[in-house]
Amino acid sequence: MDTIDGMRVFARVVEQGSISAAARRLGISAALASKYIGQLEQRLAVRLLNRTTRTLSPTDVGRAYYAGCMPILSDFDDLVESVTFQQTAPSGVLRVAGSRAFGEDLLVAAVGEFLSQHPDIRVELTLDERMVDIIAEGFDLAIRVAKLGDSTMIARRLAAYPYFVCATPEYLTRAGTPQRPEDLAGHACIVNRAVTPTSQWAFCIDGRDALISVGGRADVNTARATATLVRDGHGIGLCLYSTVQEDLAAGRLIRLLREFEAYDRSVYAVYPHSRLLSAKVRLFVEFLRQQFRYLRADEGV
Repeated sequence: MDTIDGMRVFARVVEQGSISAAARRLGISAALASKYIGQLEQRLAVRLLNRTTRTLSPTDVGRAYYAGCMPILSDFDDLVESVTFQQTAPSGVLRVAGSRAFGEDLLVAAVGEFLSQHPDIRVELTLDERMVDIIAEGFDLAIRVAKLGDSTMIARRLAAYPYFVCATPEYLTRAGTPQRPEDLAGHACIVNRAVTPTSQWAFCIDGRDALISVGGRADVNTARATATLVRDGHGIGLCLYSTVQEDLAAGRLIRLLREFEAYDRSVYAVYPHSRLLSAKVRLFVEFLRQQFRYLRADEGV
């Protein structure tokens, strides 16, 4: 038994919760998978799995061994792919996660162009407003619009991409135009709880960062829903640029409180730490950097 093969089988058994499921995932027989586990335990002289008639789970030693296996397997796969990349074009499946609003507005088109240029790569794109767990859910990388803090992941900045406070001219005629962030207290505001769960918007007031409480009759959880309600005249919203870019350029929406803006965000490619970056991921990240290099938040606004 090759040690790497044994580690790979063991890791899949832990993840799938059964030897038969792991075997199907790996494309081998359950008997061979069971043999690999037995040989691995014999070589290490430890019991890695607790087995009963109904359940299978890692022992304490098994959990520690699994945690150690994962970076080794990842680095091994990356090394193989990196060496292969020197001779052939990258191929295989690239699993990408992204936010729904940004994804539908810009990322989907970029993926389409990427597929045209790299016919040997298949992209599985998942768009969701929640923050996916890249490692646990098996993604190669995620494209996030955020102001990222400390992270165990590598974050590669692709472009600037802010949120703007916006409203329709009709709403402002009816309700008045706020001159300072504090004036928002008297307005109907569309709150996107996925971005501002505490219903507080960030501003820079007199040179200092400040949070202003806002509220209204609408509370949503996506950037696109926010933009739709603002566009329909239901209030003032903190809008992701991609969802209102055309409306701002055409004058259908007005950008408010520009001199107080502090809610700047950037687009990042986020992926796990590894000494060797997967050729597919490296290629895709560099492609997106070029694709989004002309992205300017102030064009036409």
